[in-house]
Amino acid sequence: MKPLAQHDPQHVGPYRVLASLGEGGMGRVLLAAGPDGRPAAVKLVHASFARDAVFRERFRREIEACRLVSGAYTAPVLAADPDSPTPWLATLYVPGPSLRQVVADIGPLPAPSLHRLAVGLATALADIHRAGLVHRDLKPGNVLLTHDGPRVIDFGIARAAEDDVELTGTGSVIGSPEFMSPEQAHGHSPTAATDLFSLGSVLVFAATGRSPFTGSSVAQALYNVVHVEPDLTGIPDPMREVVAACLDKEPARRPTPHELLDHLVTIGTAAPGTAPWPHLVHELISAQEAQAGHVLTAGPASVTPKRRRTVLAGVAALAVVGVVAVTATVALSGGDRTETGQASAGDPAPTPLPGNGSVTPEPQQADDHPLGLDRLRAVDPCRVLADEDGLTPRPAVHLSRCTYEHDDGRWFDLALGDAVPVEPTPGDEVKATDVDGLALVVDDTGEGRCEAAAVLPEHPDLAVSVDVGPGVGQVVEAPCTTVHDLLSTALDRLGAGGPERDPVPGSLATVDPCELIEQAEISEIFTVTPTVVPDGLHGCEWEVSGTLDVELAKQVDPAKLPDDWEKASLGEHTVYLQRDPQRGSPSCAVSWAHLPSDESFTEVVTLRYRATATGLPVEEVCAATRSAAELVLARLPQP
Repeated sequence: MKPLAQHDPQHVGPYRVLASLGEGGMGRVLLAAGPDGRPAAVKLVHASFARDAVFRERFRREIEACRLVSGAYTAPVLAADPDSPTPWLATLYVPGPSLRQVVADIGPLPAPSLHRLAVGLATALADIHRAGLVHRDLKPGNVLLTHDGPRVIDFGIARAAEDDVELTGTGSVIGSPEFMSPEQAHGHSPTAATDLFSLGSVLVFAATGRSPFTGSSVAQALYNVVHVEPDLTGIPDPMREVVAACLDKEPARRPTPHELLDHLVTIGTAAPGTAPWPHLVHELISAQEAQAGHVLTAGPASVTPKRRRTVLAGVAALAVVGVVAVTATVALSGGDRTETGQASAGDPAPTPLPGNGSVTPEPQQADDHPLGLDRLRAVDPCRVLADEDGLTPRPAVHLSRCTYEHDDGRWFDLALGDAVPVEPTPGDEVKATDVDGLALVVDDTGEGRCEAAAVLPEHPDLAVSVDVGPGVGQVVEAPCTTVHDLLSTALDRLGAGGPERDPVPGSLATVDPCELIEQAEISEIFTVTPTVVPDGLHGCEWEVSGTLDVELAKQVDPAKLPDDWEKASLGEHTVYLQRDPQRGSPSCAVSWAHLPSDESFTEVVTLRYRATATGLPVEEVCAATRSAAELVLARLPQP
């Protein structure tokens, strides 16, 4: 949840707008309060689509479709105005993280929760199909988890089945590739069976954290959907049989929602009062409910900007607690920001100025603290623990991280300026709430894995962390105690100045990416006053009309990337461009090898401008990205 931007409306129809929930390919989603005080998620269509008569007709059908569906596992329509200069649709606000976010932040769901998810989604599809509709874009980002079960949202491309030919061209592909059905991949008209195939893919993702048809490109994903049998490894019995039935390539052989529900009942039923999700998920839901309740009561000015990860410290003592800022994933058709890598839950939000939603960046100051970003960039992470008994640093493939291998086969990762672990679980072996006076976050994942992170004093979303994992056949005893001790050793050495890197002419290792472009230059290119947010030691993000990211990293030389990166020139430099002309939310990336090398990895600079919900043509987006890249090129150290 973010503060309102300067261009956001204060009212939409009878709804008082309070905060921004997210952006999708077709527009913005806003948190609002209705005349009766009920919270609503208002979908506000982008102006460029509002001028499209065909789109307006599709949007009118969306509203009609949504009004017919009001089951226990969907978000009901409250009001709408398809004839407004900017069409809008208000649905009941559902406080809860998306399934995609939960799996990414906490991990796959356990078997009982997977069963509850399947029951809820099958019930929702039964309600949708009863109204004569096909959702056509069931995916993890369109499933929210609430205290009493899942909710299916976003009927942005759902249409009455008999209207498909009228409103979509023959051979068109609508949906999210990795969660499509084979018939969608072929461009055929979807049926109710289409949603069952997507349901099977969603369940695989919920159980394993991966799509059953992931590919290196959209074309590869679609090929996999049509021709490749899904990998069901990791799906617990007897749910594997359910998932396999849904993922049958032949639509006629897939179960109906009611047949699926009947089979799920034979597998088992939840005891009354049983929580559907793991405890950490319910904590996320409660945190979002509390945040929304506060905003609804206190108004827009109460929206507090969130960092990517935050650790709260008490006045008298530091507490071991991780707080995740959860953004309601209420997506519009065409893709949502969390699906495409932009503005996912907990991303940094700007600080509003009194009286409007515009922002101003904090002045940059020298960061010469031993654990400041400038000092950490000067440290060689592969030397910090190099003289510890039994530890050998492996060849460095990251600028701010190093992997150490122990003589017994275990490995340890030391990361400088890493993100604080999401939703940590305190390890039983480590009782201290701080380490060397810094807030301590412990993520005890079990099975011999543990991560301990000491939060940086001036950057509460970043940390110095040590992560341990077992080697082949190893059983790590007391892993959290081990990483706690190594982290304390690392902090002592960093506090004393840390072992510095060997000088490499032209290296990006010590460069502050946020200083590569000045605020006035960003304002001139994007015609807005930007917000500047450091992203670790070697990344920076400017919130403009969308987001501009700069990343300095050791990566594969862009010259060796797939064909969707096209060779181009930027002055005397050879660069590589990647265009994504997604309607309404295009993006463009410019990347080049700063230190050319014959090795697999080299130092690479990448700028990416995601013009989310702007409606700009991709050529304009790439032109702006190239202009920013020219400024960066001029300020990089020379090899």
